[in-house]
Amino acid sequence: MFTGDAHETVKFDFTAKHIEIFVTLWKLGLLINKIAQRFLISNANVALIVMDLVLAGRIGPRAGGLLGKKKVVVKRRCSARKEESC
Repeated sequence: MFTGDAHETVKFDFTAKHIEIFVTLWKLGLLINKIAQRFLISNANVALIVMDLVLAGRIGPRAGGLLGKKKVVVKRRCSARKEESC
């Protein structure tokens, strides 16, 4: 099932922090293509992560379904060590 060049680009090595960010973006209703851009992955990869998280009971249905419903701007937090340009 998972053979060929197309499957070589699927990313499966997300950290716990990445998953927490993913779950937050999912619950906010972020469009899947925006989630994909955030993690530099494909929409198909996002769908696989969604399926895994649903099976694990970490996320459930949301308004807008798989695709999402809104564009969400996630502000970065600046640390005390970063420059004023944050």
